[in-house]
Amino acid sequence: MNELKHLLFLTKIDGLGSVRIKRLIDRFKTALGVFDASAKEISEVENIGEKTAKLILNSFDSYSEFDPYYNQLVEKAEKQNITILPLTDENYPDLLKKIYDPPVILYLRGNFDPSSLVNSVGIVGTRKPSDYGKKMAERFAEDLSSAGISVISGFARGVDTYAHKAVLKNKNSTAITAAVFGCGVDVIYPPENKALYEEMLEKGLLISEYEISAFPDAANFPKRNRIISGISLGTIVIESDIDGGALITARTALDQSREVFAVPGYITSKVSHGTNALIKNGQAKLIENLDDVLFEISNKLTGLKLSSVNGNSVTIQPEPELNGNEKLIYDAFLMTIEPIHIDMISEKSGLNISDSLVTLLNLEFKGIVEQLPGKRFKIRN
Repeated sequence: MNELKHLLFLTKIDGLGSVRIKRLIDRFKTALGVFDASAKEISEVENIGEKTAKLILNSFDSYSEFDPYYNQLVEKAEKQNITILPLTDENYPDLLKKIYDPPVILYLRGNFDPSSLVNSVGIVGTRKPSDYGKKMAERFAEDLSSAGISVISGFARGVDTYAHKAVLKNKNSTAITAAVFGCGVDVIYPPENKALYEEMLEKGLLISEYEISAFPDAANFPKRNRIISGISLGTIVIESDIDGGALITARTALDQSREVFAVPGYITSKVSHGTNALIKNGQAKLIENLDDVLFEISNKLTGLKLSSVNGNSVTIQPEPELNGNEKLIYDAFLMTIEPIHIDMISEKSGLNISDSLVTLLNLEFKGIVEQLPGKRFKIRN
């Protein structure tokens, strides 16, 4: 049976938003499973109730009438090389799936590789950045992409645009940049970003929860911010006033239990009031370079581990094959880029000093760890 079609049909039922549909999917695993369930089973799902359960099942009587709409949508997607990704698909971004209200359907255009979104950080900020803000957006976007971490932003004027462009022109990039739209992925908005749009189609990724050709309505943009933060391990805010849209993204990140970072700015600058307030109120970590970001997220990276840092140039390498004690020792280095004393290694790994030293010696023979004076050790570059 067609899972995508069933899920799309669910989205057209009055009163079923993304939260309710997610609860139904959590309970019945698939959209088809919802329609196979009894009214009593559906009504037992949180915030559904008997009335809505009957509405869902009764609506299925008109399922065949849904064919023209569905066929037209699929045809349009195929013509424009747009991927329609349902919440139940195995390639749906795992981090996004975990938020309270994930989009039921994602529309993707460009280079979609599920693995490219596994390690991502969002960059957001004002549409009218200062020269300082522009440089910070470019610097963090370039450093993140050089480290194999994808950059997520909103394709808006200002900070978003500078972040996207910095990744695309970075010759050392080993990641992508993805833009989350507040309209259909085939709609270029803002229109002055047409050249950037074309480059993103070739080298990046365009994402939206809105249907193909959907108009860029003002109400869509605050809502799409939850996707930027939801896909990301953390979000960097670069210049924003107190009431700026970037602070909406910061709040959604906090609600989603994701990291929030803020680049400090001049206290006399209006576009720094929001970022400075985030720091002052303890809602964001002050960051000055990529190391500050990696310190918070390095243990959350999938398939990547911090191996060396040289100024702002960071290399991320796959974790080597290790046995039990070796992995305990190796993980002790994961949250730091500095050499660690044997006492701290023992404490972090849970091994006694003697076992730690024997294991460290084995890791030295493998070329993974090197010993420094004063019984300090670090991961070999």
